[in-house]
Amino acid sequence: MEQSSRHRNPAHHVHETVVPMLEGADAIIYALVGAVFLIAALGMLLYSLSAFPNNLHATGFGLAIVALVNDLLLVMIIMEVLRTVISYLQERGTSLQPFLFIAAISATRRILAIGAQMSVAASSMTSEKFHEAMIDLGANAGAILAIALALFLLAHRPANTRAADI
Repeated sequence: MEQSSRHRNPAHHVHETVVPMLEGADAIIYALVGAVFLIAALGMLLYSLSAFPNNLHATGFGLAIVALVNDLLLVMIIMEVLRTVISYLQERGTSLQPFLFIAAISATRRILAIGAQMSVAASSMTSEKFHEAMIDLGANAGAILAIALALFLLAHRPANTRAADI
């Protein structure tokens, strides 16, 4: 009787055989992607540290520090994405919070890049380019404030909605 009910329900058979294989393949691919992110972060960290002395001599201390911080923020972005991959592998789900951190770090990087560009090209910057840079700075600052608000709301949401993380 049990044998005939299995034949009548092919969805059950697919669920028992195909789904575990797909989940295993999913985990392997995520693990490989995570390993690549780790290698990329290490490579970027080593590049940042090795490029700093050259930047120091070529551009001066201020811009070399801005470039170093910008590069280190990129390493942090890569590591946050890696943390998201690890979280997915451990919990079989993900959360909105790591993506908000990544967005905040990205906006901060953009603000630093604009600041560095403005300090280098301050004497030759047209009023139109200055206006565009100010709009860009304002938009990124607004994004950071919105992200901070979202992070605050996520941290202070009712306990019964935390299990429903995206």
